[in-house]
Amino acid sequence: MDVILHIGAHRSASTSLQTYWRRNTVMLASQDTGFWGPKRLRKRLFNGITARPLEGRNAVAFARAQGRIALELQRSSALDVTQIIVSEENILGLMRHNFSAQALYPSAATRVARYISAFRGSVKMIYLTTRCLSSYWSSALCYSIPRGVMVPDQARIDALAEQPRNWRDVISDIAEAAPDVPVVVSTFEQFSARPFMLTRYLLGTQAAQADKPVWRNQRPTTQQLLRLPLGLDERTRMKTHIHDDRWEPFSSAQRAALQERYADDLFWLQSGSDGRAIYLEDPKPQETGYPAQMGFVNKGQSYDTRQPLARPG
Repeated sequence: MDVILHIGAHRSASTSLQTYWRRNTVMLASQDTGFWGPKRLRKRLFNGITARPLEGRNAVAFARAQGRIALELQRSSALDVTQIIVSEENILGLMRHNFSAQALYPSAATRVARYISAFRGSVKMIYLTTRCLSSYWSSALCYSIPRGVMVPDQARIDALAEQPRNWRDVISDIAEAAPDVPVVVSTFEQFSARPFMLTRYLLGTQAAQADKPVWRNQRPTTQQLLRLPLGLDERTRMKTHIHDDRWEPFSSAQRAALQERYADDLFWLQSGSDGRAIYLEDPKPQETGYPAQMGFVNKGQSYDTRQPLARPG
């Protein structure tokens, strides 16, 4: 049984992609493909994989999780399923942990290694979606604040803008945690609105085009954020960063720096990513999303050939 392990990231249209797969289980079944999503995984099959000593999660709990997964794989195989898409963005870590650590998935290597081990060699591909760092952090905050994350003060905003980890670091951690498993990477900007096209590339077969756009867990609007039961200080911090009726925590200089870092990540992926990942790029891209509209991703190819280069002597 081959497993395609979709590990997110958060705020990269992962829930929309899961919704598309869930709606098209008949189409997937016609290609001998199954789908396991978070509803099936979080409180059931994956319970006990991550180490939580304070809750008593230990080696016994991990072994039980391995057993549950193996049993479910056997049941799927008996139904003539040859491959399963397993999709759970929390494998990388939790968004609130990113904020508390002020870092982009700092535990990715440890967590991915445990999940790979839980499948006992069945994982044949790891799939990750990246997103421009400026819009990723803003979207993650908008999603998390209604769920208990504090509205950040300026010091915390600056720390997020300056935290050193890029997607290149996350991808490298994943590759080191699973050295024998190909890591496939795509971008939110190219595929968020086209889950059918992404599915075609991942499975190497045809996939049904959605009858209507699939868009889940959209970021709250500014008005929705302002209606939250926030404290006086939090509400003041929220209002300070509203620009053109949009809550944007980063300054224009910080956004530009984060976009430049993301451009470097994409250039690294396009250049082969040191053999650590396979970059899934649509040969006929359609610009979607805020970073693509800004046109900042211009490194590589003709861009670099126009730049002055140092010459000997």
